[in-house]
Amino acid sequence: MKNRLTKDFYEKKALIEAVNAYQSLASISISEDSDYYYYEVTSSIYEPQLVANEFENYVLGLMNK
Repeated sequence: MKNRLTKDFYEKKALIEAVNAYQSLASISISEDSDYYYYEVTSSIYEPQLVANEFENYVLGLMNK
């Protein structure tokens, strides 16, 4: 399942940093269009939706440091 994050709010740098940080937990692919970043948990040692929820929280945390 692809998830989307609006470019009006989310920072690409934080998204890429989060993908790298999650490498040991999940394989996450990213893409984008003019309005959104899309990401998909393609494999994971945990339930993919749980990983997606925590991944978004992690991205937000990176944006606030």
